[in-house]
Amino acid sequence: MTTDSVNKLLASFDDLASKADDVNVQFLIRAIKLHAELTDARIADLEQTLTASLKK
Repeated sequence: MTTDSVNKLLASFDDLASKADDVNVQFLIRAIKLHAELTDARIADLEQTLTASLKK
């Protein structure tokens, strides 16, 4: 995913959380967003490692 598409996805989580009436639903959406952010960071690290190892 490109940085732009990741940012749009994360903004969608914020939009959903702001529209939710139930605090528990808001919490769940924010937890899923956090998981998506952490997964994105891990995948980015993996991509960099893979790219570096292929250049050797």
